[in-house]
Amino acid sequence: MTKLNRFQMAAVKRTAQNTKKLVGKRNKINQQMRELAAELIQVNEAIDAWEAPIKLIANGLTSEEVLACNGEIPENVEVENPQPEN
Repeated sequence: MTKLNRFQMAAVKRTAQNTKKLVGKRNKINQQMRELAAELIQVNEAIDAWEAPIKLIANGLTSEEVLACNGEIPENVEVENPQPEN
């Protein structure tokens, strides 16, 4: 194992002192990213729950896709659960 001399140790201590705030900021941002990722999962699950019935009647298209087509489902989309017409 290599032992650092006093000048090298002084450089290590200065570097640690200079980067301490940045390391704290990085840790805080990483924590926020984890929290936001968990929130994003919850939001996506809620969207999927609301979109599930629409996807059933619109051959797998989301409500946004149906609205973009002005309510007309394209013919090239395969019908998974065809609804009988009355």
